[in-house]
Amino acid sequence: MKHIIKDLSKELSKNNIFHKIDNDFIKTRRSVVKIPKPSIDIAYLLGVIRGDGSLSKSKRKRGGYHYTFRIYSGDENYLRYLSNLFENLFLIKGIIIKDTRKESSYHLVFKNAILFFYFVSLGSQIGKKKHGKIPKIVIDDKKNQLNYIAGLVDTDGSISTSKKRVQLKQKSLMLLKKISKICKGFHLNCSIPKVNYTNNIPFYYIRFNNNLPLRLKTNKFLKD
Repeated sequence: MKHIIKDLSKELSKNNIFHKIDNDFIKTRRSVVKIPKPSIDIAYLLGVIRGDGSLSKSKRKRGGYHYTFRIYSGDENYLRYLSNLFENLFLIKGIIIKDTRKESSYHLVFKNAILFFYFVSLGSQIGKKKHGKIPKIVIDDKKNQLNYIAGLVDTDGSISTSKKRVQLKQKSLMLLKKISKICKGFHLNCSIPKVNYTNNIPFYYIRFNNNLPLRLKTNKFLKD
């Protein structure tokens, strides 16, 4: 836990963000955020962010930067579930915005530098998600591995009508090779990565058995 707060503090200092550490909380001039321990929920959110999340940095007119963290979904109920999860973990609230340009499209938005750099310090990317790295807290724990993949599948995956098989599609071949290796370690009968094209852009996909702690695709959160 100490090394996570230390790494986060380094990111904030590197970006000239004034902050103070108070046990498991970090304070800036604008907010106070609880820093949670690594858990299956954090691993799941890392997968969600890799799938349908974005971290963007833009200049302020008066100097400094805006740090915006978004998760996109066509399911408003799912974003409410995620919003509650973030509030339970970090003690901060996001807002859900309807995308007026698209039918049934929403995003959960946080404008908070501490939350932004928390996920950056764990391995999430700012801007385009180019590399195929998997966060260390995921690699180091088997339960975290399954929950990370569940987050990816809930955002970028599809389930067969029988719900027995999963297809996961990604731009990064390197990422899918690593996911495939993890799936084989769990004996999920994973295929080798294959390629198809959308508007002449290559996308890679794998298929494997559905033995994951899914949240959106199984609608568990709607039954609670």
